[in-house]
Amino acid sequence: MCITQIENQEIFCSVVMPVHNGERFLCEAIDSVLKQTYKNFEFLIIENCSTDSSVEIIKSYNDPRIRLIIEEDCGQVQAYNKGFKETKGSYVFIHGQDDISHSERFEKQLKYSVIQNIDICGSNISLIDEKGNSKGNFIFSSTNEKIKEELIYKIVLHNSATCIKRAIFCQIGYWNEKHFPIADIEFYLRAAYNNCEFYNIQEFLYVYRKHTKQITYLNRVKKSKVFQKIAINYCIERFDEKKILLRFKGLIYYYNYNM
Repeated sequence: MCITQIENQEIFCSVVMPVHNGERFLCEAIDSVLKQTYKNFEFLIIENCSTDSSVEIIKSYNDPRIRLIIEEDCGQVQAYNKGFKETKGSYVFIHGQDDISHSERFEKQLKYSVIQNIDICGSNISLIDEKGNSKGNFIFSSTNEKIKEELIYKIVLHNSATCIKRAIFCQIGYWNEKHFPIADIEFYLRAAYNNCEFYNIQEFLYVYRKHTKQITYLNRVKKSKVFQKIAINYCIERFDEKKILLRFKGLIYYYNYNM
């Protein structure tokens, strides 16, 4: 693959968006995907046991790139995995049902991933509330080395803002249901252990909507506890005593002052 293929939009990509009772902000999320400057993609929307009008909203769109997939085995991890397994693109973009992507997000992440041979590429994110009001920004570390160093004790990739080389799923597998609600973090730790290359573009290419009804918010306490357990086990299994001590210091700092 080369830059010419990106400029000519020859590289086929996939977008995975699980949806569960997302009617309130779903149109904004779908519209932001369909209005991307990079257009050569399939858009897999995984309907995950909604009881609202989400299915009707999805079906109202007449765009051949959209593929509605019904997941009957309800669960967030199951929905993501269903989408990942159905993808046909060389790169996979993740998108949240409540969120908004900058119009050039796909183009910029794909270009950097291809040119620099990056396996998992994220970006900085902007925060909004349920009314669309700005609530600040998140700036993540950019380099592969720094991301892997910090991945063990804090969030350094916003999952829904990532672009993942599809071959990585073949290499290390999909998300693990037993690690809900941080199956994404465990996946990135696995990727780091398998020498995958990471990068965060230092631009705000994704807008994350934070509200009290989202799965991440409802599971925030469980998420913290599972994160600690996985992070500690990861350290014990993979590092010598000196490196374990350094990472434990990071864990202690993060959980005492930042959770």
